[in-house]
Amino acid sequence: MGPRIDGIQVVDIEEDREEHAAAADASERPRRRRGRPLGSKAKIASAGSRITASETSFMRAVIQGVDVKLAAQRYLLHLGSMDRRAALAYRELLEQRIHLSLQTLPDAALGARILAQLLAQPAPAPELPSLEAFAESFAEDMFSEKELIALYEEQMRDQAKSDGQAAQQEYQAATPSDILRGRLAAISWVQDHVAQHPQPQDPTELWLDAAICAKLRQHGVLTLSNAIQWINLQGRRWYAQLPGVGRTRAQRLLLWLSDHQGAIGVNIHHRIAQEMIYAEFAPAATVANHLPARSPGTPELFGVVPLEVLAWPLHLLGDDGLFRSHRPNTLKAHTDREAVQAWFATLAEKSAATQDSYRRAVERLILWALVERQTPLASLATEDFIAFKAFLRAPPAHWCQKAPVTKGSPDWRPLRGPLGDLSIQQTMSAIATMYRDWHASGYLDANAVASVRGSKRRDMQMDVMRSFSNEALQAIRATLQDMADGPVKRRLRAAILLLQTAGLRRAEAVNMSWGHIERVRLDNNESDIWALKFSGKGQRERMVPLKPETLQALEAHYQDRLALIASGQLSSYADIPKSDCPLLGILEERLAMGHPGTVGDLASNARREANATGALSAARLHGVLKGFFRQVQEQPGAAQTDFLKASAHWLRHTFAHQSLRASGKDLAVVQQLLGHADISTTGIYVKADMASRVAAVLGVEAAV
Repeated sequence: MGPRIDGIQVVDIEEDREEHAAAADASERPRRRRGRPLGSKAKIASAGSRITASETSFMRAVIQGVDVKLAAQRYLLHLGSMDRRAALAYRELLEQRIHLSLQTLPDAALGARILAQLLAQPAPAPELPSLEAFAESFAEDMFSEKELIALYEEQMRDQAKSDGQAAQQEYQAATPSDILRGRLAAISWVQDHVAQHPQPQDPTELWLDAAICAKLRQHGVLTLSNAIQWINLQGRRWYAQLPGVGRTRAQRLLLWLSDHQGAIGVNIHHRIAQEMIYAEFAPAATVANHLPARSPGTPELFGVVPLEVLAWPLHLLGDDGLFRSHRPNTLKAHTDREAVQAWFATLAEKSAATQDSYRRAVERLILWALVERQTPLASLATEDFIAFKAFLRAPPAHWCQKAPVTKGSPDWRPLRGPLGDLSIQQTMSAIATMYRDWHASGYLDANAVASVRGSKRRDMQMDVMRSFSNEALQAIRATLQDMADGPVKRRLRAAILLLQTAGLRRAEAVNMSWGHIERVRLDNNESDIWALKFSGKGQRERMVPLKPETLQALEAHYQDRLALIASGQLSSYADIPKSDCPLLGILEERLAMGHPGTVGDLASNARREANATGALSAARLHGVLKGFFRQVQEQPGAAQTDFLKASAHWLRHTFAHQSLRASGKDLAVVQQLLGHADISTTGIYVKADMASRVAAVLGVEAAV
């Protein structure tokens, strides 16, 4: 039995008798291709004469000259894939059904007129007899060949002229373009007055493929409105809940629902539509992973929107702010907006991470001050900044973003949720820096944020809870040993050792290359020890010795890279010298390709630069480690550690505790290894160490 198509069954007239032949002859027959046997015809058995809006859209495209298969792919996608023969057969039956519907209208005259308009064709060319047939009407020796040809041409011209005049009168000089417009107008009338449009409470079986309807029914989806609501709740991977329905079939169904969502009364969520429909079927377009410069005439927005498109109300520009100085200022700013832009320009020499952090903090303050507080930045008093800190601890829902999206998305929000003490301290530090500079430049007469204290850090508790005990390290070791040997396991071991035995930050680890490794000189003699020499956070010079097993793990990972290059899987990096190769690299070349950006606002739609060296990104390293720690959590000895919260920084904290014990609590040495700007930061690890306190308490003599 053939596939069901909107109440229509496509069946073969001729049965393939070869499939019932003896098994002994099966090997001798040529392999039969899929589909109907060559030469067989198709018959469409209609389950009713109902005409739908999708079908009239399909017919309009065919009338306009679109290939019948392409028209079916666009407007009948929800019914499943149709080859050319099936699409042609579908069109033939659809024409018959439309003709029948027009002939049975209550207004017979109107139906006849629309049908005649729909069936109109350009005037056929006159049928003229051939020269041989013309010659047979005369005696064989009546004319010479030359005379016969001249007579034939003369009479044919006269006949063609006469037939043309008659045709012109019959079709009233209708040109092909006139006829095309008339047929399109007729099919539009059929769509408006005859075709049925989907309704919210229509059962899915009335419109959709029976197999998909059965799968949807298992999730309680019975109507078309249910279907869109369910898809929106499931998200962009909704079709994963329907076994056997892949991305292609899901796109077909979603495109049909998108065409009719107005009639159904429920809109598909824009991110689902962008990800699954427009990226596949709409013309290709590129989007940046940041907001482009606003073109002249583009309206700005006021609300919880990105700073780049924020409309600053005139009364909130701060030119007459409470703490404004009206003396000349070195920022050359006249409004808060100009002062913010000028201050951002002073950050050019700072690292990209620092610039992003400062911009993010100031953006949150601006949106809160203008949208929530209705106060210019230059009028914010000390009590306002205290209120801002409280706001960050408990932001309203409309300030929080649930899914990772690009900044140009309507779903973008400044926060992911409430900020912790450390995040609030970093935010207030950036804001305090801007206001201090505004005050120093002469833009402000007073710095209202100067007396606002940062949140008290809870470093001791944090460090104890965010490092691995010896038992936890044993669980990590056991999980790694159980993994299948290969490049993935060797890279993971190299990453863990680099972070745990060298104390690197995650961003530092992914920026390390083989050129950063150099031999250590001990007592002015060359040694067998190697060390990483680099500039870390704050551009502070660091030199961190490497344990031999760490160097061996890194070398094994590098040999895997060479093997992948030789096999063609990382061929783009064949010419990079070892000194420029990253210590931690990717294992698949597809992860290194640049991406121009696609339609949509998800992170996967954003523009992505090509990976020049094949280095592992900080985000990818984070994902690799988080996935591994989830496996460790299942180990029997992992019950005392919450590995689901573990991250790369836990390995750095573990290094800090271990190196303090190994150095006899030499803070100066550990400070240099960790790259701390202030030795008091390193001292936090000493305060967190319980060994001395336990020994002291156990040494106390009990009184009774």
